[in-house]
Amino acid sequence: MDLGLKGARALVTGGSRGIGAAICRALAGEGAAIATCARGEDGLNAVLDGYRALGVEAHGEAFDVREPEALEGWVARSAEKLGGIDIVVSNVSTRIDPASADWWPDTFETDLMQHVRLKTLAVPHLERGNDAAMVFIASIASVMTTLPPHEEAYGAMKAGLVNLVGQWAVMLAPKAIRVNAISPGPVDFEGGWWDQVKKAQPEMYQRAAGLAALGRLGAPEEIADAAAFLASPKSSFTTGANLRIDGGLVKTPNF
Repeated sequence: MDLGLKGARALVTGGSRGIGAAICRALAGEGAAIATCARGEDGLNAVLDGYRALGVEAHGEAFDVREPEALEGWVARSAEKLGGIDIVVSNVSTRIDPASADWWPDTFETDLMQHVRLKTLAVPHLERGNDAAMVFIASIASVMTTLPPHEEAYGAMKAGLVNLVGQWAVMLAPKAIRVNAISPGPVDFEGGWWDQVKKAQPEMYQRAAGLAALGRLGAPEEIADAAAFLASPKSSFTTGANLRIDGGLVKTPNF
């Protein structure tokens, strides 16, 4: 399906690996120009040529999205390089060590506030864009009350993000900006958290895979294809949605 993204200008955070990299590939494959970021410069440089090989413009910068000034500068420079912004995919997330004295504040910054800042910075550009859309990557942890101990703070922040997406969808509709969320279940990719579990604790990995109705973990591309659709004009009547992609792990209706 042609999603109508040829020539679109997209910002994607965390585009050097995993879900973020898959989203960049999906958008670039549809003809969208890409500006992305990651904390590691080497990893970022390794993927940018791959995006460009799909025949699109691709830019990247290495910094930590939790740093407000760095995030602000990247958005401004990316908009200038791309000639504007039509799509924002806010993807960055990480699991903070619960043994850290700053576990809750660090999780707050990583899994909530950086999304809020990106939304605020991007809106003025999106107002001038074409078929403007924002997609935020949340998690099924947002609706689960039984989580691993290390995900207590993570689940709370993801729940807050899903709530904000609903609010922003209403607030930004008059500006013709659509806002949606995707809540993935466990996703396995090389070097990712579940890949580490698979190698170090295979029994835990198998138990997690068995929780899903489909009996396996997800792949980044399965999240990315949905993100590209939600960011595209093909989903022009979709806003305020939270799309759960978890292989049937959560056994409740999704109202």
